[in-house]
Amino acid sequence: MAAAMMRRASPGFSLTETMVGLALGLIVAAVAAAAWLAALSAYRSAVERVLIEERGQRALAILTALLRQAGWHPEALAASAPPAVSGADDCGQPAMGNVPACGRRGVAQSDALLVRFSGHGLPHDASQPDHTMVDCSGYPVAAQAAGAAGQDGFVVDNLIYVATGTDGEPQLLCRYPARRNGQIGGHGWTSGALIRGVATLQLRYAIDTDGDQRPDALLPAAQIQALGEQAWHRVLAVQIALALQGEHRGPPQATAGFEAAAGRDDALADLRAAAVDTQRATRRVFATTVRLRNAPRCEETLC
Repeated sequence: MAAAMMRRASPGFSLTETMVGLALGLIVAAVAAAAWLAALSAYRSAVERVLIEERGQRALAILTALLRQAGWHPEALAASAPPAVSGADDCGQPAMGNVPACGRRGVAQSDALLVRFSGHGLPHDASQPDHTMVDCSGYPVAAQAAGAAGQDGFVVDNLIYVATGTDGEPQLLCRYPARRNGQIGGHGWTSGALIRGVATLQLRYAIDTDGDQRPDALLPAAQIQALGEQAWHRVLAVQIALALQGEHRGPPQATAGFEAAAGRDDALADLRAAAVDTQRATRRVFATTVRLRNAPRCEETLC
């Protein structure tokens, strides 16, 4: 009897109080969800910036290492040897040659770069690399290709270009000699992806026009080719400009490097004309100039 009276006397919640409680609960949940989404967005942005930084520095490191090896050969090269460095503007689906041949326009007007060099072999077998020289695939390069004793050209051709992956993302690729049993020897070519998210690659070449071993002009590939193929033997340095982008879409942020290119006439200025995807939340420019370490063939023979 007493228990029944206590149950009848216990206060309850009115409809108004219930609705107010639900409203307050929904507001708290909405605020918590908004805070969580903001934290998640900030985390993703931070991760993407770090990833772009890592990819950009790695891309510059790969290209710099290749260019510093350009032209290396353990012996004097024949006059018929191809240039150690050559390139092509706005080049897609490039093919090997003394100068890259382009099958189509490049991704966001990206340029192609062809670098040639030889390696360093073991004292008792020049066809076995001693890991001093490495190509873009990460494989060591020997002083000569297997079965090519006495060759007077370079052992390795590395062709750098930008292409679109199967998922639509642009990436930096390299075409390099295929190997069999770890050795180069006429087995064709292999293409491998190096860096994902490279929106465009722009290059300029510092050329010595008067033979004083000092760069006199910074030219795109088309202008050097117009001087004749032998002009590639007078390239002393290569200027590189890369635009990297994140995968998340959103309002594009100001990109350091694009704005700084105003009024310039170099590889950075070429970035302004490149048709990159502007609907990326994060983009960044990486640039450097690499002077070739090995003397151009023109210093040893007439060009």
